[in-house]
Parts: sequence; structure tokens; C-alpha cells
Amino acid sequence: MSLTNLSKLLAFSILLRVSVQLPNGAPISACQSMMPVHQGISPQPNPAPYIFKTSSSSYQSGKPITVQIIGPAYRGLLLEARTFQQTDLLGKWLQPPNNTKILPCPENPNGAITHSNTNLKTQSTMYTWMPPDSNCPGVIFFVATVAEAYDVYWLGVQSAVLWKDAAATCGASGISWREALYTIMFLHMGMFLMFHFN
Repeated sequence: MSLTNLSKLLAFSILLRVSVQLPNGAPISACQSMMPVHQGISPQPNPAPYIFKTSSSSYQSGKPITVQIIGPAYRGLLLEARTFQQTDLLGKWLQPPNNTKILPCPENPNGAITHSNTNLKTQSTMYTWMPPDSNCPGVIFFVATVAEAYDVYWLGVQSAVLWKDAAATCGASGISWREALYTIMFLHMGMFLMFHFN
């Protein structure tokens, strides 16, 4: 077999593997754990090459927020909004962009978004999230599992926190001491990393 034909066969086998193993989105069983069903493949141990870009640093009911994942192109995705120490899926995702779809998790049928095929998604892909109408926590953040390929994925990629806007009227009690503590720790860790690695 010539080198050219061998290269074509290798490329085809890689594409076939991706298309078979990441065909049309995360399973419902991943709604809580966010762990993809990639048998024998662990998440990448190194920091993810992705960051979140959001249209606002605070939120309130009735005002949608756009979310972008900045970094290398990716094929697989599971994206949710959460708060600290909870696995509840908050708010709802609106019309999903091309190559993605809503994942109908039992506890919140519009609370997660995932890929619908293995086409590449880029940082220009924009997701739109609508905050909850009630029981709003003091802070929320976006969290994702992002897969470049079947055997290359990052688990628990988090955005910066979004504070509940002072004008919000969605009926939650004030921020809890646990939320405040985790937020302060999160911010201090970010400042530490910026100071030491920039």
C-alpha cells in the first residue's frame, strides 16, 4: 500500500471513529455528571484551552444572556447553568445554534444544550440562555464538557460567576454564606493565576 493510500485510510478511520462515537449529542444519563460515555477514555488532566465569553456579568429574569466558548474548534459539547454545591440545571436554553440541540434532561427539559452532530463548532457559535423566573441563586456560572475529539475532552470547564442583578425580582433569598465563600475562593484563585502566569 502506498504512503498516500495509507494516509487516506488513517484519516478515514479517525473520522469514522469520531462519527460513530459522538454521533448526535450527550446522553440523558450525563445530565447530572456531565461525563460523556467514552469507554476507557478519561478527561484531559491539563487545563482546558477554553474560556467563556458572556454578554453580561449579572443576570435577571426575562433578560437573555449569550454565551460563547472561546478556544479551538470542538465537536462535542454539554453546556449547563448551575450554582455552587448543586447539580440543578438553572434557567433554559433558547433556540440552539446550528449543529447543536436541547438535551431534554428529566429535571429541566430545556436546561442543557449539546451537539447534534460531529461538525466543528467554533468560537463564533453563540448560545442563548434565559435566567429562571423564580428561586434565583445569588450567583450562577456556566459549566461545560467540551470534546475536541472522542478521546480528547475536558470535563467541568467553568465560566466566571454571574451575580444576580440588584434589580432581579425572581424571588430567591439572598446569597448564602456557602455561595459567598465559594465565590470569594473562585475570585482569589483567578487573581492568583493571573498574577503568577501572566
